[in-house]
Amino acid sequence: MFHPASLLLSWAGYALALQWCHWMWLLPLLLITSSLAFLLATHRSRQLLWRTRWLLLSLLLLFLFATPGEYLPGLAGQLGITREGLAQGGEQIGRLLILLLSLALLHEHLGNQGLMTGLYWLLQPFAWRDVTVVRLMLVLEYVEQKSSVAAWRNWFADEANLPDVVDGATCRLAQQPIAWRDRLLILLLGVVMLILWSIA
Repeated sequence: MFHPASLLLSWAGYALALQWCHWMWLLPLLLITSSLAFLLATHRSRQLLWRTRWLLLSLLLLFLFATPGEYLPGLAGQLGITREGLAQGGEQIGRLLILLLSLALLHEHLGNQGLMTGLYWLLQPFAWRDVTVVRLMLVLEYVEQKSSVAAWRNWFADEANLPDVVDGATCRLAQQPIAWRDRLLILLLGVVMLILWSIA
């Protein structure tokens, strides 16, 4: 089994590679990713899409009505929708859906503990990693359990106010060593990213 940090880096590499992905590949990728997500992470996928519905709708409307180009025939054109806006809107929404559903799959596989373990390892050079990881872990637990919190701003309060938010909650983070296969995967990801960067 791979270390959570290497899986997080893989997802980040996948997210970056999608930006270079030709639009013809987006539909097959979306079909594959959505099928896997709704099969293996049904609840988490639906929950994530529901919470981002206004973001998706806003982006779609922005592309449809704010992208210059050739107007569509009929009523759509009279409303100001262009072919370019429809194409770019569909492409960007497709990319975002692939990212969200693949993130749901990763979250389902790793769980909160796995995500935080990977993030904790990746943030090694930074002095603020402990506070950041603890706060993110508590936020994820509150969101999933639908617990009531006084205000979302309390999640980012000073350390002195943290006990008022968590109310005695305890955080334990399992540590896992990086194996040779993880280092190999990270190396391969770096090589692939360099190749994509050079041909972009």
